[in-house]
Amino acid sequence: MSVPGPVVTEVQARFPHAVVVKDAGKQGGIYGAINAAIQAAPGEWDWFTYINDDDVLAPGFARMFVEHTARSDAEPVTYGNVRLINESGGTISFLTTERTPEFIPALLQAQISPLNQQGMLFHREVVERLKEFDLNFRLCADLDFWARAMAAGFAFRYYPFEVGQFRIRRGQLSGDISVTLREQDEIVRRAFPPTTALQQRRAKWRYRLMNLPRYLARVRTVGWTSSYRMLANSAGQS
Repeated sequence: MSVPGPVVTEVQARFPHAVVVKDAGKQGGIYGAINAAIQAAPGEWDWFTYINDDDVLAPGFARMFVEHTARSDAEPVTYGNVRLINESGGTISFLTTERTPEFIPALLQAQISPLNQQGMLFHREVVERLKEFDLNFRLCADLDFWARAMAAGFAFRYYPFEVGQFRIRRGQLSGDISVTLREQDEIVRRAFPPTTALQQRRAKWRYRLMNLPRYLARVRTVGWTSSYRMLANSAGQS
């Protein structure tokens, strides 16, 4: 657990089974906190995941972990389905997700976010290659991390389980959509070679069709609005 320095002793007393480390302070933000935890990880370990204190690892994460680590040819990166929840834990919808990793670069270049980091799993070799989360990105260092993994040739595998829950709450940093889109565009330009407009259209319409049940569920809950707009509303933007 990566926490502010003044509360390390208190948190360690509450969770004696955990390793509690000092985070990187306000300037480092959440990604500095993750880097601090990775650097402090003791002894032998093979797989890495993380979760923000607002969000939740779902029971399906354990199922994914057990099934994946039992494979003899386990891919170095996995991801699954993420449920979008409100402040009280009520369901909004499942986030739309690309099940076939080969379409992910074209979707990113079409400004579609095709997966969420909650419940992602990375093998140690990925972490050692990438080193750390890039603190130059205030909101999208998690995207940068897994995009660099994909660009480096690490294989991804999708599991059809609910592996995490992403909580929407008023005032959260991820609601700053202008910064999110600017950082996402920079990350994608750096990580992937350009795809054609035709490739992007094909990937986008395939994605829309494949995720149609999730779009309809979201409409029933919050009306006709995009994921980006929901995040903007959570931050109080107009």
